[in-house]
Amino acid sequence: MNALAVAKLNFKKVKLSYFIFLGLIGLQLISYIINNLFNTSNEGGFSLSFGFYSYFIILISAILIPARNFRKLMNFNVKKLDYTRGVVINYVVFSFVISLFTAFCYFYLDKSLPVGTNGVVANPFTVFGWNNNGAIVAFIRHFVFLFMVALIVHTLTTIQGTWYGWLTNILIVAVISVFTPIASLRKVLVSIFDTLIFTPNAVIQILGCLGVSVVVYILCVLAVSRKRI
Repeated sequence: MNALAVAKLNFKKVKLSYFIFLGLIGLQLISYIINNLFNTSNEGGFSLSFGFYSYFIILISAILIPARNFRKLMNFNVKKLDYTRGVVINYVVFSFVISLFTAFCYFYLDKSLPVGTNGVVANPFTVFGWNNNGAIVAFIRHFVFLFMVALIVHTLTTIQGTWYGWLTNILIVAVISVFTPIASLRKVLVSIFDTLIFTPNAVIQILGCLGVSVVVYILCVLAVSRKRI
């Protein structure tokens, strides 16, 4: 089984993420219908774009693939390197499709949501300020950000149950606990988030996300190579 076959199998085994995404959209649509039936005005209201809901697909998949699919794939005598390459294919496809869907929501679907003329629909392109760089650049920024997040979640899930997984968890909690209350250290965290998400400089954000993705992928390969079946 090669990397492409691994990716195809993973797509089939993460159906839960698809159902959750569709369920969230269904609940939101039901809410709109109820408001319409009871003539409840949502003028000047706030609503999340369905683009944000699609994040659940890639985030839940990034947990399910290492937590549930890894052992099953290894039982098929899949090489660990093919497994990690297949995972990259999964997250590239997920990031691309979700970015396309988010762009569709931004340009078309969000405008049809019943929030009134003064209402706000929170789309990732606007929340993170990526729309200021134009549609194509916003798409690329969204794509690399999602891909990076997926690899991070996947790798963190992969190392759970190991000594270095516990150490990583402790370090994450320690960093949050120590850096957050101290203003000077908090600025460091803010600058990291600004670089990877909010910076108006698209080149810096794209290169930053790609750089983090490469480092995390290497760590993921090392973690998978040491992981017991």
